Parts: sequence; C-alpha cells; structure tokens
Amino acid sequence: MAIMKASILALLGALCFCAGLSARPALVVVLVIDGLRPDSVTPEVMPHLYRLKSQGAWYTHAHSVFPTVTRVNTTSIVTGMLPARHGIVSNALYLPEHSPALLSNGDYRNLLLWGEARGGRVVGPKSLHEYLREAGISYVALSSGSTGNALLLNPTAAAGDGQLVNPGFEGGKRVAFPDSLNAELLRRFGPAKGGKEGDEALLWTERVLREYVLGTLRPQVIVNWMGRSDSAQHGFGVGSPEGLAALRLVDAQIGLLLARLRELELWEKTNLLVTSDHGFDYEPRADLLAPLREPEFEGKVAADREGGTTLLYVKNRDAGTIERLVEKFQALAMTNAVFVAGKRPVDGKVDCVEDAVKGFLPGTFALELAAQCIPKGGADLIVTHRWSADPNPFGVAGTQWVPGSAGQPAQHGHGGLNPYVTHSTLLAVGPDFAQGQEIEVPAGNTDITPTVLTLEGIAPPRNLDGRVLGEAFRKRTMRTVESATQRLRVSTEGFCAELELSHASGRRYLDLAKRCDAGR
Repeated sequence: MAIMKASILALLGALCFCAGLSARPALVVVLVIDGLRPDSVTPEVMPHLYRLKSQGAWYTHAHSVFPTVTRVNTTSIVTGMLPARHGIVSNALYLPEHSPALLSNGDYRNLLLWGEARGGRVVGPKSLHEYLREAGISYVALSSGSTGNALLLNPTAAAGDGQLVNPGFEGGKRVAFPDSLNAELLRRFGPAKGGKEGDEALLWTERVLREYVLGTLRPQVIVNWMGRSDSAQHGFGVGSPEGLAALRLVDAQIGLLLARLRELELWEKTNLLVTSDHGFDYEPRADLLAPLREPEFEGKVAADREGGTTLLYVKNRDAGTIERLVEKFQALAMTNAVFVAGKRPVDGKVDCVEDAVKGFLPGTFALELAAQCIPKGGADLIVTHRWSADPNPFGVAGTQWVPGSAGQPAQHGHGGLNPYVTHSTLLAVGPDFAQGQEIEVPAGNTDITPTVLTLEGIAPPRNLDGRVLGEAFRKRTMRTVESATQRLRVSTEGFCAELELSHASGRRYLDLAKRCDAGR
C-alpha cells in the first residue's frame, strides 16, 4: 500500500463554510452534461462552457461514482450518498419477484416497482429536494435523459412531492409531475417532437427551463440534466462528427441559458455547478463472460453487463458458487479486478464489514471498498474488464473491452473502472466561488448535494458520503485539505490486481483497476 500525500489550501468543516459565503443567492443551478469528458471542453467545440471554465474553479481530478453509469451517478448527485447507501447499483434492477430478467431503471415505471418492493421509497436516503423542502427552499429538476434518470433527480415527485420535468413520461402524454405542472407545460409547449433523448428532447426541455421555470416558477435551486451528449456519443463515439455536433448543441443551450439569466438580472447572483455523470471510451467486444456458459452455473447466475463492468447475482447468494465463479474469472486474461463481500456469506445472507479492503476470497477486493456491499438486493460478484490507452477511430484515447463476440462491431460507452470514464467534469462558478483557478483536490458527484446545501445556508448532515467543495469557495479559512493517492494490491496464484483510489477529507474516490504481475 503506497500513499502519496499533498496539502492543498482549502476550507474544511461544513459548519464554518456558511459563515464565509455571501448572502444566500437568488439561484443555484446544477448542470449535468451526460457523458461529458473534461477533455471535450475546448474553445472550438464548447466555447460557452470553456469561458465559464476560465471564470470559475475547475477541478482537474473529478470523479464519477463506480460503476460509471448514469443512474448510479444521478442518485449520488442528489443524495450525496454512494450505492451501498442509496441502493441504485447500476443501470439495471434485480427484482426476481417481478421478473427473472434484469429490468432497466431507465424506465421510471421499473423504479416505481423497485420502490414498492422497498417499502414505498424509490431511494432510501433523503434527496436534495427533501432537504430543501424542509428548509422552505423551492427546487425544480429537469431532464432530457431517460425517464428513470429524471425520476432519480427527484425520487418523490411521482408520489406528489416535488416538481419534475421530462418530455418522455408516458409517451409524451405526461411531461411533468405534479399533474398541475404537467397540464400547464402541455398547454404552453405541447409534447416534445422526435425521439426520446434526441435533439428535440433537449431543445424542448431547455426551452421550458428558460421560458417557464426561470421566469414563472422561479425556484431557488435547479438541477438540469442535459442528455443529448450521451446518446450521440453512444451511437457514434467521442470525437465523431455526430458526437461533436451534440456537444456544440448542448453548449449553445448553455449560452442561451446564460443570456436568459442575464436578461432576468439573475446571473450576478447565481452559483453554477457543472458536472458530468461519467466519461466515455471505445469498446471493442471480447468473450469476457465465458464461465457463465458452463453447465454448473446455468440458471444460477444473473449477469448485469454495464460496459467495462459486469455485476453478477448468484442464486441464494451461495458462497460455493461465488467461489467457483471467482476462480473462473481470475483465470481469464481479460479480467482486471474482482470484488466480493469482505465476509463469506452464510446461509445466503451477506453481512457487510465496514472498512473491508479485501474480499473473503484470495485475490479479490471487497465490495465494501467499492461501496457495493448491499445485504438485500446487491450483487454478489463484480468483475471489471481489461482496458488500455489506445485511441478510438477518431483519435481519442481510451479503449475498454466489453462482453460480446469478437465478431461483433465495437461500441462506445462507459461503466468500467478506467480513468477515461471515472474522471468526470466538475466546474463551480458564481459569486461564492473562486475565479480562474484549477483545483487538484479529488472530488466527485457525491459532493454536489452537500455543496448545494451549504450554498443555501443548510448545514449538510454529517452522515453523507460526499463532502462540501469548500476549497472552491471564494472566501476560505487557513485550514488545509489532505489529499492522497492510494494503491492497493491483491493476488493469488496466477492472478494479481491493483486498485488506485484518491482521498480527500476522509472521502474515497475510485480511479482505476488494472491487472498486475502476479510474480512481483
């Protein structure tokens, strides 16, 4: 275990942050640009965002939550919690009582089923909306992504608690919650034209934001999810003409938003946080899940393929089956790292071990280390696959092998544990943030909610997994943030894996996993 420490001037202690801020601003806006790699923010492609980058505090070491997929990060952004706490572990749901197959949580109706199975709440912890409502602060969430993504931005909205906008609910017959807001938006704007998550969905949602939310609803906090960049890069790749066109379209909408804020005389009083849920990579296919075809595992394992990561659910959580699966995957040359619980399951029950580093089997990391140990409904085994720095067809670095047949065409995506998808975009600009600074302190999507709460004068609960991004504030104390890079290694006969993590203020962020030389 090697740790490299560096002290960086910043503000610590959430309770003392509020005193150093300006009077509560008229508005806090969180822009989430789906799938935006930080190296895509250039003056040629995204001039408006690039100018904002120079005006605010830009994080050079921002992190997506693992697995690096949308709905995991959506939930972490609005709860300040990691998957082991909020329960959304991937882009799929394992609900064997409803379906033998995994269900996509991109469909909000499946999330409602999930909530019913969990006692009525889609997400266990409080969401940003709930914290703000208790303080009498208004909140609106908008998304041009999937309906599931939208619901997770305000998980109580479908039950009548909160305001939520998305053009894709119920085939366009519903575009918002509650019913009154839905009726008003359909009257004023009609349904969005075109396919879900395409150009028209983005343009419709941004128009609603500018023309109705800002001018009529006038909330104090807005989360605006911009989904077109993700669907275009999935379809064509980072750096492709189509992918660049989508980024330019997103940036143009940011420019219109800034102009509207100035028109309403809000810009000088607005704090803006810009983040992304994950990066992107190029994904050739390979036979990475061959063990699952063996007769002994037939009917005993459900596989959730999330790009460069596969989550496996074992029938009855049988420890012997988990052990044999681990041995099989460690024998594959394309396996990077394997995660299992820190403690061996007994009679189908999993007890998580706080601060566990190694799994209960040789050569494995603990699910707890990845914030993925969940006694009820969690995966039993997580496998990450091989990646490299090789460029995609458009010259952009980052290649991740994903499960499939070698004869199938490559795809473009995320989900893995490599720096091209774990490193995300993070920018803070506004009256309470420092100007023109690059910040090297590790940060991540769990840090958005505690930071927004602090900006609104609310002391964040101490049990959040995220931290306040105080080092980005204009007014600071003289205290320091200790940041560190940590490398952990596990090995067994013929298999060795290394995990790299970053730390700041007691919080942990996963950077990458890679295969290492078992003989060293």
